[in-house]
Amino acid sequence: MTPYHLHALAAAWSLQAARGRLAQLARTESTRHTTELLAAATVLRSPTYGTRHSSGDHGDPTGVTLLTAEPRVTTWADLLGRLDHRLAWLAGQVGGDLGWTPLTCILVAIPAMSPGTARIVAQHLADEDAWVRAAVRLAPATTPLPGVACPHCGERQLVVQTAGPTEVWTVVCATGRPCTGQGCGCEMPGAVEGAAHIWPRTAVLGAVAGAAPGPTH
Repeated sequence: MTPYHLHALAAAWSLQAARGRLAQLARTESTRHTTELLAAATVLRSPTYGTRHSSGDHGDPTGVTLLTAEPRVTTWADLLGRLDHRLAWLAGQVGGDLGWTPLTCILVAIPAMSPGTARIVAQHLADEDAWVRAAVRLAPATTPLPGVACPHCGERQLVVQTAGPTEVWTVVCATGRPCTGQGCGCEMPGAVEGAAHIWPRTAVLGAVAGAAPGPTH
């Protein structure tokens, strides 16, 4: 599997976690809005408001407006709908079971993609993940890997991308420097010149423990 595939999978798992947070906020806001409408309806059904309105007095125009206005779509729901629309489009481009969620379709399709397609999909997913996390104020799903030097640059700035199941976690260098191809020193069989370095987490930990000659793809 090429670095482009690993980047695409990491971005998809990260976006799944970010979408989960966005969906939670949308549900919470929807519940709060429903509660507010029910409370307003209770007030309007009270004897005081009912008598004043039926007797021809001015009543409470604010309350009447609350009951007759179109249902409000919450801000979080708007953002969630925007995200799901984009993911549905992307899933349609890569194919998949119509009974699956868009992100599931994308995750299943990534391993079989050509490197070029995986690169494009990875960028789409990373862009979506970035704006969702910024909107919901969710930090990147990463944690430092202390005591381990990058096989490429030698700097101790490796970061574990922790979204998704443990077995799919990956490791990247915080410098983001791309592979330079032959003679790079990154110890990555199948590495792609120009692609940002990325390793499966198990390969990196195995290399550190002496169980493997070095990080591999």
